[in-house]
Amino acid sequence: MRAPRRLRRLSVALPSSMVSELGHLRQKTEVVGQVARSASIFRVDEVVVYRDEPDESSLIRTLLSYVETPQYLRRYLFGVRPELKYAGVLPPLRTPHHPLGNRVGDLEVGEHREGVVVNEEAGECLVDIGVDTTLRAAGRVPSKGSRVTVRITGKSPGLRGVFAKQGEVDQYWGYRIRVAKTGLAGMAGDGGYGLMIATSRTGTPYKDAVEALSKEWLGAESILVAFGSPRRGIDEILRREGGSVGDVFRFNINTIPGQGCETVRTEEALHATLAVLNLIE
Repeated sequence: MRAPRRLRRLSVALPSSMVSELGHLRQKTEVVGQVARSASIFRVDEVVVYRDEPDESSLIRTLLSYVETPQYLRRYLFGVRPELKYAGVLPPLRTPHHPLGNRVGDLEVGEHREGVVVNEEAGECLVDIGVDTTLRAAGRVPSKGSRVTVRITGKSPGLRGVFAKQGEVDQYWGYRIRVAKTGLAGMAGDGGYGLMIATSRTGTPYKDAVEALSKEWLGAESILVAFGSPRRGIDEILRREGGSVGDVFRFNINTIPGQGCETVRTEEALHATLAVLNLIE
């Protein structure tokens, strides 16, 4: 599967309260799984969790990180944690960095894989990349237990590769997770984003904003799209922080005009919004 990287960095901002109204950990896990799927389907580069009350940022970060990690690496990077009790309900992402092949014969020279450094030997790292033998990687030696990206350079005699930066991969390579130390206004202002978009029921209908939005979208290097919580929209969240949407965001758009439900949940708004914005690029 070829899933090209976006030409501009796309980030989404979600409130740390987005699962707080759900009474059971299984329900919370399912919702975070939906977020991970939407982020992956629409090639989101960064998921930012901003502070809101009640704050469940730790749970959200753990679940998003777990589902983003290739399955063959999870045993190294995640121990037994109570937050992962219902991890079995998380959906597979099937992104390019979650390959199905588990044998050396499935690999191609030049392809990238995610791995974990399991040992060091004679100045080289032994890396588990999810196949039937470890890979030897040359270059700066990361610490044992580190997650790394490698590029396959040879399969015989022995599996070999070099460490690579994720920016060198020309395919979509998953999302990063960041938990902000501040609320929405502070997070948005400190992120260095070229274009910031709020989504709100009170915003301009998408069809009325798309022309101006598209022009600025295509001229931006980094974009942030922010969402409110099931309990409070972005307008109210920013008012509680002492600001307003217009003070922080270039656009405030409604991507679900004429909604048939009284409220639209954050994970639902995320999917609907990314679907229409995906048509710009």
